[in-house]
Amino acid sequence: MKKLYTLLTTLVLIFNTQGNQVLAEGHADDDHGHSHHSHTPHSGVVAPFTNSGKKAGVLELKLHDDKGDLELWLTQKDGKTPFDLPLDSIITVRFTELGNQAVQLQVRNTTSNEDEDGKANIRGNKTHYFIFPGDTGVDASFLVGKEFSSDVFVSFLVGGEAYTSSTFTLKPHTH
Repeated sequence: MKKLYTLLTTLVLIFNTQGNQVLAEGHADDDHGHSHHSHTPHSGVVAPFTNSGKKAGVLELKLHDDKGDLELWLTQKDGKTPFDLPLDSIITVRFTELGNQAVQLQVRNTTSNEDEDGKANIRGNKTHYFIFPGDTGVDASFLVGKEFSSDVFVSFLVGGEAYTSSTFTLKPHTH
């Protein structure tokens, strides 16, 4: 399974670097390929994600400049309804401008998986909210700072199905 995941991640990287649509910070893509400025629910960067080349949902990735921590919310195509995954899901964010360095997001905990506002995000043993580094002990200092900027893409597997976003520019939400 790990070899399949590595192969899929490599293929996604190749696909994303071969001219796939780039989304700018604070812009969401509609079904016609047009970008529109929008206010995001959590002050993060919004991008669609696909499965087998078809739009499957919308993600919002928020980088905090003070600690380098990431928060991610997944929603259905409507951008509002949670796109829930099993609690043991791992989400990969790959930084294409940083030698393809990658970090893995996971749930905060399996009891309520609360966001930074204290809102619980578990429904039926599934969630749409993931964080990095959490209590993993992984060093996130490379993400710290108001000037941080990198092209990234997000990918994950659910039931053997690969999901990925287009490449987009991640900039921090500043405090």
